[in-house]
Amino acid sequence: MRESRKTSRGWTRREFLAASARVGAGLAVLGGCGGAGGGAGSGSGQLTFQTWASTSGEKKGFHGLVERFEKKNPNASVHLEIVPGDQQYEKLDTRLAAGSGPDLARMQYQAIGRYSSQGALVDLSDYLNGDEGSAFTPAFWQAVQYEDKPYALPHHTDTFAVFYNTGIFDKLGIEVPKSLEQSWTWDEFIQVAKQIKDKGAAKYPFAMNWQTAGAAYRWMSFLFQHGGQLLNENLSAPAIDDSAGIETIAWNQSWFQDNLVPPSTSIKSQELIESLFANETIAMMLQGDWLIPYLVDNMKADWGVTYMIRDVEMASDMGGNAVGVTRDSDNPELAAEFVKFIASEKQMTQFCVDAQFIPVRKSLVERGLDYTMRPKEMAVFVEQSKTVPETMAAEQTIPKFNEINQVLADELELAFKSGQSPETTAKNIANESKDILGG
Repeated sequence: MRESRKTSRGWTRREFLAASARVGAGLAVLGGCGGAGGGAGSGSGQLTFQTWASTSGEKKGFHGLVERFEKKNPNASVHLEIVPGDQQYEKLDTRLAAGSGPDLARMQYQAIGRYSSQGALVDLSDYLNGDEGSAFTPAFWQAVQYEDKPYALPHHTDTFAVFYNTGIFDKLGIEVPKSLEQSWTWDEFIQVAKQIKDKGAAKYPFAMNWQTAGAAYRWMSFLFQHGGQLLNENLSAPAIDDSAGIETIAWNQSWFQDNLVPPSTSIKSQELIESLFANETIAMMLQGDWLIPYLVDNMKADWGVTYMIRDVEMASDMGGNAVGVTRDSDNPELAAEFVKFIASEKQMTQFCVDAQFIPVRKSLVERGLDYTMRPKEMAVFVEQSKTVPETMAAEQTIPKFNEINQVLADELELAFKSGQSPETTAKNIANESKDILGG
């Protein structure tokens, strides 16, 4: 996210980082889970649920969840507090610091480790049956854990794939992969990009959505595709300064050196690559499913979606949010019932269709959902969501990840824009991450 852009995550990445910097030991948020039944129907009391809703679909989705929960639990009520996305953390922090936080709140997966480690979230273990984890896509179940306990539970996700201009591809005779297993390798993708460049079919072949400091972690998809990791197995020390890390940085750096991407699309840029795609400045973009409504409204040319690129492994971005119970809840049992309800199979299905999100339950990912907007393209994203690495999820949800993410932004920007060597870049990321981790 960036400046004026509000994506499915609800606020700009810059705002997310700014809010994170203000977080004190008294902050809080999320959790969630649910069985397939969708609620016990025996709860009573009042709850407050603080969230953002940046699209009409999200608003419809959350209002629908509340209405259905109240219908199933006639003695319960949920006050839905929809706040502007850029105020979610600030308002939540203020309320928690005063000991008057909402019963329930929504948060990105990347923030859960930080807040749960500060004692701001309720451990949901006592409210669950113990086997809920097996129902969720492994990476997202991992993302809500802290010290092997669920302090949040998955609600939905979004991820990356390759958008392409069908007119340009038809003109050049470029065929796109038809299955996840046939997705372009790094080499094949660069061959396609160079064909577009050599034929002058677009000013630049492609761009990647990782702009602004808060989105730097999206680079990690490429690291994992190349067989690397940011941290070691027990998440206690950096592991990026090996051959896999250095080679990944060098490969991404070559995009800029070879003029395959616009110079204005580096990590700290404010460029909106979806605008570049819509006006046909670029022929492809590595981008998330939440931009589909934008393209439907703003792109005149035809477009399609194929699977995310890969190298020795498959990997894609971990987006989305969870919902959970804050420590200030006066009725944590009822709050946990609501969380389980909204993450149940039936309710997750309806919410994801209403809000144009991807489910995080294995059964729904395998079956697919009946989306009303660009269902063919959404099917690609749903299948792609299975490739989010569980290890990457663990790395991105440690308590101090936001600090490491800033290091990634600073050092990758120097590599892509200033020509800093991949070796130096990897070494600097490793050294600074070591300091942050207390090594």
